[in-house]
Amino acid sequence: MRYFIIYLLLALVLFATSCEEYEYEKPLTPVCKSYIDTNLIGLWIFDSFDTYNNFNLQVDSHFLLILPFNQREYVVLFKSEKKHSNDLPLLVKGHIGKIGEYSFANIRWLEGNNNNPFIYYAIKVQNDSLYYWGYVKYKIPYQFNAKTFFTKHYADTAYISAIRKYKKFKAGYIFKMEKSD
Repeated sequence: MRYFIIYLLLALVLFATSCEEYEYEKPLTPVCKSYIDTNLIGLWIFDSFDTYNNFNLQVDSHFLLILPFNQREYVVLFKSEKKHSNDLPLLVKGHIGKIGEYSFANIRWLEGNNNNPFIYYAIKVQNDSLYYWGYVKYKIPYQFNAKTFFTKHYADTAYISAIRKYKKFKAGYIFKMEKSD
């Protein structure tokens, strides 16, 4: 029961943060036009973040494990690296779509029912670094063409919530994860 409560609290914190980012009931790009980018597959260690527009991002040291789910989608495991963390891993499912030259992740939480909304993240892999960012919900016009808007404002900090940066796992990295007491 204790683990369930801790998991629920972590999920609520992440959900509250994600609620500030734009989400919609349909994906930005269709799954049928998605692809697997092998550059994304692997273990990514959280490095840093920059926030914009008074976005309240509270994160600790964690990692992302990105794996292909099928031929077009990924499953992503999010796990804290805190020494005494009882937080259970969180899972999301998503797919990557291209709009022009830009890549966007269409992410949906794997909890509850299958009606969770999609959160759109611009995504970029450069060298051994992964960057992704969402868009602040209250900055988005009420009525707009999503594909046009997000490509026009792809990296526009007037609309971005936070840019998260991860480093690709390398064999020399030493995990400091221990089982909690």
